[in-house]
Amino acid sequence: MNDLNKKLILSFLIVFFLGTVALFTLREATESKIQNLNVLSSVPSFELVNFNEKIFTDNNLLDKITILSFVFTSCPDACPIMSENFSILQERFKDSDLIQFVSITVDPDYDSNDILKTFSEKYSNGNNWYFLRGDKNYISTLSEKGFFLSALNLPAGHSTSFVLIDKQKNIRKYYKGTDDAAIMELQNDIVFLINEKT
Repeated sequence: MNDLNKKLILSFLIVFFLGTVALFTLREATESKIQNLNVLSSVPSFELVNFNEKIFTDNNLLDKITILSFVFTSCPDACPIMSENFSILQERFKDSDLIQFVSITVDPDYDSNDILKTFSEKYSNGNNWYFLRGDKNYISTLSEKGFFLSALNLPAGHSTSFVLIDKQKNIRKYYKGTDDAAIMELQNDIVFLINEKT
């Protein structure tokens, strides 16, 4: 075997080895990211009202995988993106009866039931997305103390995070609601929870 052949074989082995290591590292990182869904906290007890005036409580989260957000309808920047991302996820999981979406307005003084209904008609394509309202101070406390999300100077100071909640009312993870990569991660984690044995 001449030197050229030896160099070619050695180069091939090096490339093969590096490729194998890269694939293994990527797979491990992906699995670790998806499976990093430890229980962070339990959802607190709460009671709010959907735009159709039906009471919605924390018990409505039982046996469902819930994605929750805090928004307001007159928000000029983050909320339309967040709501559009909810709409995308709702469409992707339209065939699953395990998934539901909850948006809580941080501006209940402006966001009447009629306004929330109109907002719902703009973004939602199903009956598994709830648009809730209640007392502003109550919502502020619920956001900060219950879901550990900022609620300073509402409505503008609301959090833009999505909260992933499992079928036992446990908070499992937070995601940046305006970030495409985070939404893809959330989508993968939803699939993981759907298949998770309880």
